[in-house]
Amino acid sequence: MENNSGVKWAADRVIRMAEKAGKDIETETLVEYKRGKEVVTFGYLDAYFTGHLFDLKTGMERDYVPQLLVYAAALCRRDDLDRMNVYLLYSESHVVSHMEVTREVAEEVTNSIIDRVEDITKLPSQCSYCKWCADKTICPANNPERLHRCLSNAVKNPNALDRVLSKFMVSMRLKDKEKAKEKLLHTLSLLTKQHNTHV
Repeated sequence: MENNSGVKWAADRVIRMAEKAGKDIETETLVEYKRGKEVVTFGYLDAYFTGHLFDLKTGMERDYVPQLLVYAAALCRRDDLDRMNVYLLYSESHVVSHMEVTREVAEEVTNSIIDRVEDITKLPSQCSYCKWCADKTICPANNPERLHRCLSNAVKNPNALDRVLSKFMVSMRLKDKEKAKEKLLHTLSLLTKQHNTHV
């Protein structure tokens, strides 16, 4: 019951702010950030009206700033804004965290996140978000030995490699098959080095 009252509290707060500003509210909008010709999809925002981004969190307070900066960068570009007011609404504790961010800072952080994800010379590392990640079962940070075995076997069989490569492309959000294969083989190389140092 508390969770429902917390969600209602957050919704009422967003509605009051939008009404005061005379704006309509967007909800559950797909957030896309375009870099070059490629669109990178990061998820769905909870609520938004021009210049004001809201994200509802039903659990404990954590660092959601990177996620919200990605959303802010995408919306600043889409709506041609120089800055964004970002609100984290914690429904359980009825706490609001607010920050104003410039488009420049939001884009800088977003590009840095994308660069780290696309860097084929590095393996991902575990963090506090791993347990919520859709890719946790195939991520080298969570089970490097399993992934090493899987990739080692896959490179010996072209059909298996194609299946693994397809899953890898989806999980890493890669569209270019050659780039994905290069990253996959480099991941295998890094895992092999890591495996050999622990044997």
